[in-house]
Amino acid sequence: MAPTKIDQGTVIILDMGRNVSEPKNKGEKSFYESAKECVGKIIERKIISKAKNYLGIILLGSKKSCDDFKYIELYRELQAPTWQMIRDLPEKPCKAKGNWFDALIVAFNHFQNGISGVKFVNKQIILITNFEAPSYAEDEDINKVLDGVKENDFEIDVFGPDLYAETKSNDIDIAKKFVEGTNGTTASFEFIMRYLLFHKKKITNPIPWNIDLSIGPNIKIPVSAYIRVKDEPVVKNWLKSVRDPVTNTASTTEGIVKSKVFVNTDNKIICEQADIIKGYYYGQEIIPFSECDKSMLYDPGVKSLNVYGFTNANNISWQSLNGDGLSYLFGSKKDKKAQYTIKCLAECLHELNLVGIVRRVYNTGNAPKMYVLMPVIDAKCICLSLIGICYKEDLKNIAFPPTNSKKYACTDEQVKAFKNLIQAMDLTKAYEESDFDDTEAFPIAETVSPSAQYVMDCIAYRAMNPGKPLPPPREEIMLLFKTPPLIQKRAKEPIQKLKSLFQLNKLEVKAKKIISEPMDVDLVQPIFDEHQLNNDKQKMQLNIVDKLFKVEKVETDPTNDFDLLKGGKPLRDLCFEMSQVIERLIFGNIDGNFDKAFNAIQHFRNECVLEDPSYYNNWLREFKTELNDKKKNNILEMLDKKKVNFIIKSENEKSTFINQDEDSQLYENDTMADLTEVTISTQINEMFADI
Repeated sequence: MAPTKIDQGTVIILDMGRNVSEPKNKGEKSFYESAKECVGKIIERKIISKAKNYLGIILLGSKKSCDDFKYIELYRELQAPTWQMIRDLPEKPCKAKGNWFDALIVAFNHFQNGISGVKFVNKQIILITNFEAPSYAEDEDINKVLDGVKENDFEIDVFGPDLYAETKSNDIDIAKKFVEGTNGTTASFEFIMRYLLFHKKKITNPIPWNIDLSIGPNIKIPVSAYIRVKDEPVVKNWLKSVRDPVTNTASTTEGIVKSKVFVNTDNKIICEQADIIKGYYYGQEIIPFSECDKSMLYDPGVKSLNVYGFTNANNISWQSLNGDGLSYLFGSKKDKKAQYTIKCLAECLHELNLVGIVRRVYNTGNAPKMYVLMPVIDAKCICLSLIGICYKEDLKNIAFPPTNSKKYACTDEQVKAFKNLIQAMDLTKAYEESDFDDTEAFPIAETVSPSAQYVMDCIAYRAMNPGKPLPPPREEIMLLFKTPPLIQKRAKEPIQKLKSLFQLNKLEVKAKKIISEPMDVDLVQPIFDEHQLNNDKQKMQLNIVDKLFKVEKVETDPTNDFDLLKGGKPLRDLCFEMSQVIERLIFGNIDGNFDKAFNAIQHFRNECVLEDPSYYNNWLREFKTELNDKKKNNILEMLDKKKVNFIIKSENEKSTFINQDEDSQLYENDTMADLTEVTISTQINEMFADI
């Protein structure tokens, strides 16, 4: 069986002996306290990065011993880093003193013999000691060990003391040999903590998307696309687990199992998978979409990248670009002709100021997307870039008032003031050259994301402090939001100048009221005026209905709106408006909560019981018919349950219903239409007589 490939294996040698227990100056941290904090940060960063790393810890100066090496303990074998490693770090140093050179040999032997079935790409040993406990190593042993670590490609780093600034001693000279001989590094705690200030993403090898770039029917260029910029969440997948009530942490043995069931809303029966069909909700009806219908859908075809044509680069504005990232397109590594062709194509597009429009199908069956193929002429490479372009449906049309009129024309003094402000706030000169080597603030592609850093800080804090409230962002993260002091100082005067040149007046924006008016002409009842009949010509006058519900939202509180307008307009109009509101609340509901609608129905019914029950009864009869047509059985059941059915005769004498049954409506005996006498001419009577 092939060994497991691990990107990096690291063994940390942490000195916890008597020589690191006391601080140099009163009130300062001891060497061990700084070393423990540094080791905790290293382990935390390795966990958060989620890289394929193994980590081991060796304690130097421990009471325990490892084989023939006294006061050296193999505290944690090489394994995936865990939060428990940080929790288990010793709180206090010991009184013993260990030999750091022997600890190097123990770490080397553990790499070689302590773990099997694993192949390390990089092997690293981090030594953290102040070298105040002498090693007494002989030159022959030193050279032998140094040759061994070089032969096996080890990297030895020394953290804590600065080997090139500390007072020279024999042990420091030996440590320099190991650092320089293995291309290692040495740094102080202050520098290491600055380096570990922010979390870093796992470094991964780029995986190309290999495809043939098709131009017309005959030209196919093998290319590879590499992701240059990708918009990804900080944490891709959150897993749910059961909380352990004893330790108040996530259980390692119990997890959340999710299951999905489909319930028929009419009879409350769980449906089998075979009886389920997908559908789309349009026009208050569910449109079924079967597997047979899916076969009629548009087939995008196989994996492809086809050039549709070329256009002037000025036709593609940055506002029309979209997608979640940017890719670079190179010729295939195995085909030098393809590399030369892509380079030539990029240079031609750049010279002619053109871009390509391509259609991309990432995998067979995926939805096709349109991309822009733009040339990239850089000192490091010449290639093509691939970025998504919007469809028409993706664009949002926004109307802005014109600003190129004389009314908004700026004076030369105003333009100059803005130029001075821009020059004063130049981020490339945000720091003094005497204080920093790099004077630029917030450099592109080097500034970390504050939100991402805070999310990862919260994860680390929650792992180490379960149950405690999360802390606010630390000071280093908040500094990413602040303007550099030199920029603030330089911009102060130009800003004051702009304030004097541009007089701003505060405008009070009045809140717009939403007014609902009848949109259907059939809703307006015509009124005939008998006094305006002239020359036997009948005239019709359309009644202009008063505006309905003159409040901000019709559905905000229909019962209150009804009471407000009561007495100000006829009951007939109010009842019509109320019924329209109720129907909108019922048929436009998406959350299944009909409390507001039924409160409005109850209020509507109570008012009609006191006034005229015919308005409510006539509407309810038509409403029930519509509910039956749309198969809204749940609403019909709720009407009976809420007791908001027909108004019967016992509640109001004007009602034509004896009981709640719809068939109980009474009709007057003289409902038969009277026959109208018609005078028929004699000729017509004779014609029918002949027949």
